[in-house]
Amino acid sequence: MQSLHPDFETTLPNTDYFFLGTGKLQTAIQWSRHPGATRLGVLLSDPEHFSRKWSTHLFHPEYGLDRTMLTIILNGVRYQPNETTKAVWYPGERPSVVVMWQAGEVWVIETFWVGFGEPVLFREISIGADNPFDSAEVEVALYGNPALFSEFVGNDFALGANGRDSLQIMSKSPGVFHERTLTIPLEVDDNIYRGIVSYSIGDGPSSNSIQNIANLETAYWELTCNRWTEPHPSELHHDIERIFTASAMGLRAAVGGSGRFDASLWQYGYEWSGDASMVAEALVYSGQFEVAQLVLENILTRMTIDQGMAMESSRFRGGKDAELNNNGEILKACRTYMDWTGDNEFIEEHYPRIKAIADYLLLPEYLNEDTGLLMASRDIWERNEATGILPGYDIAHQTFGILGLRDASFIADALGEQEDAVRWTIVAQRMRESFLNHPTHSLVEDGRFIKRRLLDGSVQTGLMPKTNDADFLKNFVPKGMPLASAGMRRWEPDISECLPIALGVVDPSSAVARNTIDALEELWSQAWEGGGYGRYNMESEPDSPGPWPFATAFMAAACIESDEVERAQRAINWLIEKAGAGGSWFEFYGDRPTPPLPPTGIIVWGWAQWITLVVRHLIGARVKDGELVIQPRLGGFNGEIRFRDSSVRIL
Repeated sequence: MQSLHPDFETTLPNTDYFFLGTGKLQTAIQWSRHPGATRLGVLLSDPEHFSRKWSTHLFHPEYGLDRTMLTIILNGVRYQPNETTKAVWYPGERPSVVVMWQAGEVWVIETFWVGFGEPVLFREISIGADNPFDSAEVEVALYGNPALFSEFVGNDFALGANGRDSLQIMSKSPGVFHERTLTIPLEVDDNIYRGIVSYSIGDGPSSNSIQNIANLETAYWELTCNRWTEPHPSELHHDIERIFTASAMGLRAAVGGSGRFDASLWQYGYEWSGDASMVAEALVYSGQFEVAQLVLENILTRMTIDQGMAMESSRFRGGKDAELNNNGEILKACRTYMDWTGDNEFIEEHYPRIKAIADYLLLPEYLNEDTGLLMASRDIWERNEATGILPGYDIAHQTFGILGLRDASFIADALGEQEDAVRWTIVAQRMRESFLNHPTHSLVEDGRFIKRRLLDGSVQTGLMPKTNDADFLKNFVPKGMPLASAGMRRWEPDISECLPIALGVVDPSSAVARNTIDALEELWSQAWEGGGYGRYNMESEPDSPGPWPFATAFMAAACIESDEVERAQRAINWLIEKAGAGGSWFEFYGDRPTPPLPPTGIIVWGWAQWITLVVRHLIGARVKDGELVIQPRLGGFNGEIRFRDSSVRIL
């Protein structure tokens, strides 16, 4: 039996992915040094239709992405990308991916960029030569995914595929069409040979596209890319700025025109309201206000319901399975959008749903009358009673409950809804007081934050899965995973214990903050080499033991706020290393049992947390009393921060 093409794998070793997108087209450029994998591959998809890597438009079951490579024909000799290939992000008027590779004695430069507001990817080829060629051509092929396309057509200007979607590869200059290839002569000017092809999906470019957003995006990316036109003298700063721009483009590539996005690209095909809230905030921090509004509108119309319940993993779960941190995260994102954009009108339009999301946290089944804390049998990492979580108070639920209700109160006050503002303020203040100081139920024990306190006031120290729930365990705790082992599994510490520190619920210089950060050191490089923070003690891991990028970003933020410089630097260095040339992160780094679980994908939340880490924690940009206040923890950045109707230059 023929084995799968290596390109089938998402987590190929020695492989970088560069994401470009427009809301109508999602593109990833694959640069791989892995044996057998396509050296330079192009993945295309529609961000509105969540896909696995092998269900994207140009993936072929036998050839992988091999047929997406160009062939350069010089004096009749054929060349393709080889071991000399190198890909980089390149600044300019727009984000571009530039790839260089050697063809004989000359270097080929391929440049990729997207047309904003349109479902189009452009691919330019240029070759410099001291001596003219007798002939110089480029051959482009179209082997569309047979699961999507059943008809292939072409002429001297274009290749096309039709089926469940449509796909076109077009040339500005006429060429020679043959079966599934188009061979185009390169134009020469002053010893530079050039050619350009474009890829489009669906109906292709349209004059009826959202041109106002496209124009705003064009101006935005001109400003953004000018931040790093020249390499920064500091390698650290250069990497931070490079990955910042890659992350901003990653979010643009992930989010469709409706504001939807797959939480982990090529992995789940699901939406999480918490992830979406983090992404909305990061879009605001990176100056993409219009895209942030799309994400928030999706949250406030599709990902929540009239009763205030929030979606996670494309499902609505209430009762003891409620993941209450999501409600707080949504409210926090609404406040961030309102503060930074000044767009009160949008928030006011959606106020009834915002009110329902806040009031959901006040329902008696969640808000304990005696303690003032939020209770459920769920945690931020989606573990539930079947995995051993007992009814009680989760630290992430309290953290985001405090922040979310505080921000909902701010919104209500700004909109003249005083009764709501007072009610939410009282609950948030009591919740914070109980969270820190309740005599029997605070989330502080032995001088540090803890993961969970049970309804009777005892501390939950571990998990014991319910072995009678066999179907759940089979699907969500596969054999070989730590939590599948018999007996009580220790789950402390948990990275969510740093959230009150990173997000300002507690004084980051306090003893409880310092003690918590010290305790969380155990999560660094637990049972793996190379560093990075796991989400929690891996003894309680049901499916993905290994370091997680956004968990590491949380700790980096907490360490920056607490002036733990060396630990923050270590975490940032790890994130930079894992981001690689492409500036993208997998959801986690480690072995994953597939099946029954889906393959590891590119985590969209990772891009969001990097942007938040840079803007809120390194640059120290906050909104206070309607003004942007900047208090850098790390100076030397070169760029602009968009605020309201203007932007602030960072010098």
